[in-house]
Amino acid sequence: MFHKLIYQKKAVYSQADVDSFSTKDYTCVKLMRTKKGKPVAISESNDTKNWHWRVQYGFSTVVFPSYADAMRFCRDRFFELSDTAQNGGRA
Repeated sequence: MFHKLIYQKKAVYSQADVDSFSTKDYTCVKLMRTKKGKPVAISESNDTKNWHWRVQYGFSTVVFPSYADAMRFCRDRFFELSDTAQNGGRA
C-alpha cells in the first residue's frame, strides 16, 4: 500500500477506491478505516504460494490463511467506511 498525502481535513474513501490499494501481487477487495479515519486494505493474493489474505493499515501488515480469519481480525479493530463501528473498533 502506498501512503498518499492528502491535503484536506479527512480523506473520503469508498469501496470504489479499492483499485488504488491493489498491487501486482495483491488485489484489494475491501476497504475499512481505523478510528482516526486512516484506510485499512483487505487484499487477496494473486499467488497461491503466499498467505492468501493480507490486512494493511498504517505501516503494519498482517497475513491470514482465509478471508474469514482476516475479517474476524478486522471486525474487532476497525470500522466500516460508513462510520458504523463493529464491536467497538479498538485501533
